[in-house]
Amino acid sequence: MSHLAKLNLSNVQRVAERDPKTERRAKFIGTVAEQRGYLAKAVKGEALTQVIERKAEDGTTTIVERPLRVWFFQQGDSWFLQPRYGARVILLDGKSNAIQAAKLTDLDAILVALGKAAETGELDPVLEAASQRKTKSQ
Repeated sequence: MSHLAKLNLSNVQRVAERDPKTERRAKFIGTVAEQRGYLAKAVKGEALTQVIERKAEDGTTTIVERPLRVWFFQQGDSWFLQPRYGARVILLDGKSNAIQAAKLTDLDAILVALGKAAETGELDPVLEAASQRKTKSQ
């Protein structure tokens, strides 16, 4: 008697039960938390860079500093925060792509509010629109 004959074999298709809304919310909330960390570094005056190691084909390793991808920037006397979903800037009310603040320290409250809005589902339509792939017109 073979070893496989002793087993109860069957043919089944695995079904992944995932909710896309929940996944989009979790991704956005995680990125908001990451941005809050970057903001804390900026308030302290630390460099907004990341140190990474790159390996060449010959096996040598070099250390490279790369700028962090932050959502906030200063333009004139104001600070702006452009929330993103992945690489895409999201349109919060369908037409505005940034939130203005007077000081750098004010941006933390804005990030907290964005996280809470995502948790309650207020940003679901915006995140869904940002997650849609755009097709190339021919």
